[in-house]
Amino acid sequence: MRARARRRGPRTAGPSLSGLAAGLAVVVLAIVLLALHATFFELVRFVLFTGVAVLLPGFALWRLIGGYGRNLVEDLSAGFAVGTAGQVLVYLASASIGLQAWSWVWAPVVLVVAFVDSDARARVWRRVEKPLRPLQAWLLAASTAVVLLIVYRRGPGQFLPAYTDPLRAYPDLAFQQALAASAKYDVPISTLWLGGEPMKYHTFFHQATAATQWGTRIDLTDLIHSLTWMPLFLAGCGLVFALTSRLAPTAESGATWAGPLAVFIAGLGGAMQPLAGAGLGGVSTAVAAYLSPTQNLGVLIALAVCIVAVDLLRSGGRERSRWVLLVLLALVAAGAKSTILPLVGVGFAFAFLQLGLARRSTRPAFYGGLLSLAVFVAALITIFGGSTWGTEIKPFETFVQLAPYPMLMSNPHAQLLTGATTLLSWALAASGLFFLGRRWRDTGAVFLAGFVVAGLLGTLLTTQSGVSQLYFLRTAFPVVAVLASVGLANLVGRLGDRRAVVLVGSAGLLGLVALAIARWQSAELPGIKAPWLWTLAAVLVVGVLVAVVWKLARRPGNFFVALLGAAVAACMIGAALVPLQAFVSDKASNLVFAHPFRGGATAAEAGAAQWLQKNSTPGDLVATNAHCIIQRNGLCDSRHFWLAALSERPVLIEGWSYSNQANRIALTTGDNPSLIPYWDSSELAANDTAFKSPTPASIERLRQAGVRWLYADNRAGGVSPALRNFVRLRHATLDATVYELR
Repeated sequence: MRARARRRGPRTAGPSLSGLAAGLAVVVLAIVLLALHATFFELVRFVLFTGVAVLLPGFALWRLIGGYGRNLVEDLSAGFAVGTAGQVLVYLASASIGLQAWSWVWAPVVLVVAFVDSDARARVWRRVEKPLRPLQAWLLAASTAVVLLIVYRRGPGQFLPAYTDPLRAYPDLAFQQALAASAKYDVPISTLWLGGEPMKYHTFFHQATAATQWGTRIDLTDLIHSLTWMPLFLAGCGLVFALTSRLAPTAESGATWAGPLAVFIAGLGGAMQPLAGAGLGGVSTAVAAYLSPTQNLGVLIALAVCIVAVDLLRSGGRERSRWVLLVLLALVAAGAKSTILPLVGVGFAFAFLQLGLARRSTRPAFYGGLLSLAVFVAALITIFGGSTWGTEIKPFETFVQLAPYPMLMSNPHAQLLTGATTLLSWALAASGLFFLGRRWRDTGAVFLAGFVVAGLLGTLLTTQSGVSQLYFLRTAFPVVAVLASVGLANLVGRLGDRRAVVLVGSAGLLGLVALAIARWQSAELPGIKAPWLWTLAAVLVVGVLVAVVWKLARRPGNFFVALLGAAVAACMIGAALVPLQAFVSDKASNLVFAHPFRGGATAAEAGAAQWLQKNSTPGDLVATNAHCIIQRNGLCDSRHFWLAALSERPVLIEGWSYSNQANRIALTTGDNPSLIPYWDSSELAANDTAFKSPTPASIERLRQAGVRWLYADNRAGGVSPALRNFVRLRHATLDATVYELR
């Protein structure tokens, strides 16, 4: 068996020591960043669990089932995606029978098979086919490190430590933690902050986090706020590189820079930013990598699906074992992020049409489309319960919600101008897309084009509160970055010079400088016309300057091709200017990244909630008088989730935002779902009466509702001293008191 496995395997080679050193440098950087907000023992447990219980079994399955082995960047990144997918499915199965604490057992089983069976061992632990070249590895390490530092600076570096400063918080992270707390005990997940009612939402990130918590016993606060984002993001960067390597010109052409460039563009690019006071849509992965864990997981799974789909389409579906990987990833994509499968389905539809027009077999595209449709419909019924989570079909309503619109409201064509400005910004930032040329004949590229088109149409034709329809484009944008980088490599490849990387790099750096000058010069100018003229002039000057120097240096190729290549590079790399400035500038950061909110917990409030978690039983119902993170002029921002998140217990009525009922009401009324009043005012009044003016009847009503604990928040409003006459005081801090019903 061993000899047979070796005969059917491809020629292999080992990675260079320089390439391994580049990868090690990124790993060390990641561990240092994690160590800034985690204890040594937490970090050790997290790294060991992630590596041994997720990465290694996923790596084994990726190579064993898919027959892969191109390079370690791809195999480790895809292996982490497959390992996460396996972890989620095993956790769902084990939690449904109460064995969630043992959901990690699948990992050693896979590893034992991968080591013991000789045929499996030969397939899993063989050397790679196409190791990265040293320069390519260091370029990839550099681009990943830059993006990682920006994400850290505007993520953990801005929001941590968690639950210590009520003026520096982000309610959505508490929401994610509350769902992960429910995932530890509930199948399916429930809305802990609203009495534990059923929750219809993409919750597979929360199951994966719950599995990690059971396996490591690390507190959920540290997992959600400090740890889990890092491996998901790094693996996503690796898969952007892997997908680019499938389409970029061969290494012999000198385009080894295309993959690292795609990682940089996917991380920080996406939108040209000529306006000093308004951001033109944040669609890069850095925007949501930390503050939207479901999107971070969704991007990883979506890219893994794209890689397998491209390989299946190119081979005509002959690698049958890879269909197993596609099915596994599609199942997890259904509950990782609701935007993924519609994009995958449209991608297969594009491939089907292209194969049909070329009179080639359409079977792989048909089966792939059928799979994505079937899984999506099943997810709509079982995971989302038929709910659209507030999504409405309103073509081009997005342009009313984006930042330039308020600047142009006095103009009767404000929506049209906002749309033109935004689309121009996105098009320039991804201008390499227009130079793919003959690569559009590749069925894999056509699939990716359909994936991108679906993401753009999903953003433009639908609407959600908080411009959440942008997640369609954010899911597609890493693929946009891949295609744009491949297009740029194709364009400069026409110069016939392996040193075209110098043209791209110099044009990119000069583009950053020129666009910074353009923003500075146009900062005080009114309207949008002048900033755009400055921006376009800056790009043109860079293109001409680089092309002239290129020809004066007697490099080969047409002058106009060099000019066009330099201009495109200046646009694509220059689009990362504001995110790069955000590393040191809060003003620039606010144009692209989220900023801290009011309404978080104080250390005393958080301590009381954590005491409740340690001294109560899972499922104990809690009542509280805290409902609003901000209350002003009769309006309540009800994104109050941190009590449920920290106590890991259901709360009778804490907040009510992000619940299925709130979304249904908002969809009917058109109101902001975070600001709508609670729909049962008498129930809310009865809950609060027990804290403000308690009586035997009000306390008995809570007891009849199943309440076991009272969490009285002094900052949320007055709490009657008479309350202790009816209940037993168990714990008190400066800002909160915990009572137990007698």
